[in-house]
Amino acid sequence: MNAALKICQERFDAQLPPEISEVDAEQEWLEHSAERLVCGVDIKWKRRYGQPQVVTFGRFCTVLQDHLNQRQIDGLDQRDSFARLLLSAMLGSQSDARSHAADLLGQQRPIEAVEKIALALLRPYAEDAVAAEREEREDDVDADL
Repeated sequence: MNAALKICQERFDAQLPPEISEVDAEQEWLEHSAERLVCGVDIKWKRRYGQPQVVTFGRFCTVLQDHLNQRQIDGLDQRDSFARLLLSAMLGSQSDARSHAADLLGQQRPIEAVEKIALALLRPYAEDAVAAEREEREDDVDADL
């Protein structure tokens, strides 16, 4: 019995990890890149024979500002949260700033709301960026040989 368990364990240990599907890889890239973009990092990638691509933090800020402006135009900033957010930032009141950010975004979890906006901005690039990462790994393997 012990020998049978040992053989089973050896077979299990020898298995390769399941392959990551392209959809999972794209979702993983999207989530990771959105987090980085929200934190101020430009997102860059380059396909093997293509030009370098980038989604800049500045572009993200423009998209976010447009979103917030539209909410104001639609009358959804009822507490003058832009002004209050500015004052909170100047006076150093983080808890007030978070509250006003949540009001501006219309969400109780402002970081998640901002990350959703970043995801929407990055989504059209996910397939290309994941392909670029795959090509880079292939090139690294070829260089090792």
